[in-house]
Amino acid sequence: MINVQTEGRDISKYSTFIDECIMSLFPEDATYDIYFEVKKFVDKDGSHAGFCIGDDIESVISIATHWIYEDGEEIPYEPHEMAANIAHELVHAKQFYREQINMVDNVWKHNNVRINCDTIKYDDLPWEVEAYAYEVILADLLWENV
Repeated sequence: MINVQTEGRDISKYSTFIDECIMSLFPEDATYDIYFEVKKFVDKDGSHAGFCIGDDIESVISIATHWIYEDGEEIPYEPHEMAANIAHELVHAKQFYREQINMVDNVWKHNNVRINCDTIKYDDLPWEVEAYAYEVILADLLWENV
């Protein structure tokens, strides 16, 4: 069973979407804890939509409700953008659960292959490529149907 807890700003309108993403990403018999911290900003400069830290037991996902434009204007994420951000971080939670990534090194583990990613640019990191691809698919398929 996947246990989900949230704290901070209310994201209850995303509950069904979160459940649908979890059913799409995790095995039916998975045991895992996911904690959502929902804040106006997840970093000082308001440039990140979210973060996920974790291991094979639990993940903590921080989700921002706003971002800061170049001129300092605070802009709320649109609902579809929030859904995509949530989906992106849930993909990382899935990666922690499957031990494809960890908080110790820059190694991607997939299909019994280990890839050292120390010299790979952020946009080309395997876990980010997967998360960006899945966020689009999950948000387009599941958010529109919630």
